[in-house]
Amino acid sequence: MRQGKVKWYNGKKCFGFITPDTPNENGNMDDVFVHSSSLKAAGIRFLNENDIVEFEEEVRNDKLSATTIKLIQRDEESARRFQERRAERRRAREDRKQRGEKAERRSGFAFWKK
Repeated sequence: MRQGKVKWYNGKKCFGFITPDTPNENGNMDDVFVHSSSLKAAGIRFLNENDIVEFEEEVRNDKLSATTIKLIQRDEESARRFQERRAERRRAREDRKQRGEKAERRSGFAFWKK
């Protein structure tokens, strides 16, 4: 298994890339594609930028893809920023609910029901 750092991972798009630390047996140092299905099989819910992972790879559609992933070390700074962004989105959603903005937006679009 090779080690590398997560270059980026987008949970909404369900994929990302890992930058390996060492070349594979072919001498290839290209970024490795990682799909959410590999994370799910490993029991990992999400990846943050700069997390250190161990992975096995295979060639799919002429590209390197991670098949087996193991989380070695979580980047605490990236995880903290992710949690802050998530909390901010939740607060904003709750604020909109309290102000009743959703009801106002719906009534503006439902002009045919008047």
